Amino acid sequence: MKDKIVSLVTKNKILLIVAIIFLVFGIIVGRKSNSKDHLSDLDPSGHETRNEEAEHDEHGHQTANVACNEDRLSDLEEVMCEHKVRIIDCDNCRFEVGLVKIDPSIAESLIETGMVEDIERTRVFKFTGQVQLDRTKTVEVVSAGAGRVKQVSKLLGEKVEKSDILAVIHSADLGQVKAKFLEVQAKLELTQATFRREKELYEKKITSHADYLNALNELKAAEASYAAADKRLHLFGLGTEQIAGIKDEKGNGDFADLMLRAPQAGTIIAQNISTGKIVGTTESLYTIADLSNLWVWCDVYEKDLAVLHEQLAGGKPLRAVVHVKAFAGNEFEGVVDLIGNLMDEHTRTVKIRVQVKNPERKLRPGMFAEVEVMIPSQGRMTAVPRNAIMSDAGKNFVFHHWKEDLWARRDVTVGSIHGEFAEILSGISKGATIVTGGAFMLKSDILREKMGAGCAD
Repeated sequence: MKDKIVSLVTKNKILLIVAIIFLVFGIIVGRKSNSKDHLSDLDPSGHETRNEEAEHDEHGHQTANVACNEDRLSDLEEVMCEHKVRIIDCDNCRFEVGLVKIDPSIAESLIETGMVEDIERTRVFKFTGQVQLDRTKTVEVVSAGAGRVKQVSKLLGEKVEKSDILAVIHSADLGQVKAKFLEVQAKLELTQATFRREKELYEKKITSHADYLNALNELKAAEASYAAADKRLHLFGLGTEQIAGIKDEKGNGDFADLMLRAPQAGTIIAQNISTGKIVGTTESLYTIADLSNLWVWCDVYEKDLAVLHEQLAGGKPLRAVVHVKAFAGNEFEGVVDLIGNLMDEHTRTVKIRVQVKNPERKLRPGMFAEVEVMIPSQGRMTAVPRNAIMSDAGKNFVFHHWKEDLWARRDVTVGSIHGEFAEILSGISKGATIVTGGAFMLKSDILREKMGAGCAD
């Protein structure tokens, strides 16, 4: 029993000694570490100095604050960076205060610029609609005479000019009209000669007045018949020169060929004709539309109708911007010019029409569209194009041309959105030159590892 007690006491003493040794060792190591840290903060003369990393961080945030403040931007010219040069001249530190240096000749090809503007404040109404053809610039092409298609000259999707030949139709109807014209023309020439003779005889007192009047009546009847035949030829699409040359066509195989011509310039959007097909005078063979201007019909609820009606009734233009998913980055300018007269009983909406320009033919009839209609309201505001606004870490900013080849990031407070413009509540003044296109180039890693680290983080 005594041996067991001695054994336990011996073991406990050993554990206690080991614990004391580890405690003493930890205290010594800790003191050495603190001593080294303290020495690192002292220069050779024994004075305390800052940790380089901490100094860099503090320096970054201080200068960033200067860069974000419009009134103190010029102060950056006196700020020195950790490399002992002006921070605006340092390629390594310049980005910390939101500055980008770009050669003016390169900037012209990389970015687009604009001004911070003072514009009229507007209300924006958003509607959905569908792109449709401008019916005033769309025509259905039918043949003036029945016959068999001899040649097809223009096909679906092609652009045509007015009077271009679309197809050639061998038409018996046209042949008969031409033959009738030649008959009437011959009769007119005969009656003209008869009238001249009777008139001469009457003036010489050789023939009676009744014979003279009879010849005159026959001449007028022949002239009326000729005019009617000439008009029918014009309805078949023949011009004055072509009508004058009908006599020369009588002996060739083109006498009954009907030239189907484009009644207007535009694009062929439908084709219902092919070589050898028998066509009549009631079916549409081509549909030609001018796609440079289209209509967008939108649905408007009753609650928004009064404002639109008031604007149009007052003769004020209603500017609109059209967006489609196929070209998400494009905005198509338009004008609201008509409010429908009927309300849909099921949807309780009224149609409004937006005339929209389509010079590049990107919009297609049938597309769904989102439309923003601008309603002028009282007051003015400072605004920039929406494309000019960048964001980073929850902050909005623009790039402002400070001087020469330097562009500065400016944090801005954005208000309401008005079409393609965004209201600026603070951060930059009216008249400043900013980047309106290609600002992502200044923000991206292409120009700097991190743009505006001091301001954005």
